[in-house]
Amino acid sequence: MEKNNSEPMTREEESLRFVCRFYQKGKNDTSAAWRKILPSLVPEKKERRFSVRLYRMAGMAALLAGLVSGALYWWNNLRTDWVTVTAGVEAKVLSLPDKSRITLSPETSLRYDRMAYGRDERRMELAGKAFFEVEHLDGIPFRVVTPEATVQVLGTRFQVEAAGDSTVAFVISGKVRFATPHQYADLTADMRAVSRQGEKLRTGKLRTRNELAWLTGRLTYRNTPLRQVVEDLERLYHVRITGLPQKELFLTSEFDRMRLSDIIHIINQTLDTNLTLDAR
Repeated sequence: MEKNNSEPMTREEESLRFVCRFYQKGKNDTSAAWRKILPSLVPEKKERRFSVRLYRMAGMAALLAGLVSGALYWWNNLRTDWVTVTAGVEAKVLSLPDKSRITLSPETSLRYDRMAYGRDERRMELAGKAFFEVEHLDGIPFRVVTPEATVQVLGTRFQVEAAGDSTVAFVISGKVRFATPHQYADLTADMRAVSRQGEKLRTGKLRTRNELAWLTGRLTYRNTPLRQVVEDLERLYHVRITGLPQKELFLTSEFDRMRLSDIIHIINQTLDTNLTLDAR
């Protein structure tokens, strides 16, 4: 039985008519709505994951770069490779990569770090006596280090002797700086410096180049006290000479690569002395 249209509708009937009037199939399907939205959300999640992964990779790359940098610093600056050169009973010549040349006196030892040499400086540690012929290199000084002093040059020819508690240096050509912990002196050609433990640095003019006789084989004397001549011979030939007279005598002569016995014979004939070699 149909209801008379003139009769007033209940609230339930009004709600039912509203739904029937505006309802469309699938319009309010929430599952379908999520299926439409989800594809647009997934790329954003993937992008965020990719960004996080990228940051992590960048951090690992930075850490690796730091480790590599540290390893290279250690390899270039902290690693050492000491080279030691020692002369036996005869002099020994050492030629360096920078074309510098060093002649070691017998029983002399010299060492340098092959990894550091020529990078910021050219540093040598010396025990004994050596003659240096140093090539000039801009901004890379050459240094000879002994327990008592440091001799620094840029390019020159000079000798350094480190023995016991003393260091002696003299210059043939060029210029060097002779430095102790408390003093220094600049030496030019034919100048000499002596440093002894507990004493002040002493400098002076080189009287002769006989200190190079071990290298050149040449001894030159001009009105030189015989006592000084004997001291030179004893030091050069590692012997002891007796028979030195009390009277002060002077010698003028030149010996070029001669045997010691011949030198003593000439002195005895020239000055009427009786010098002999000590057999002990």
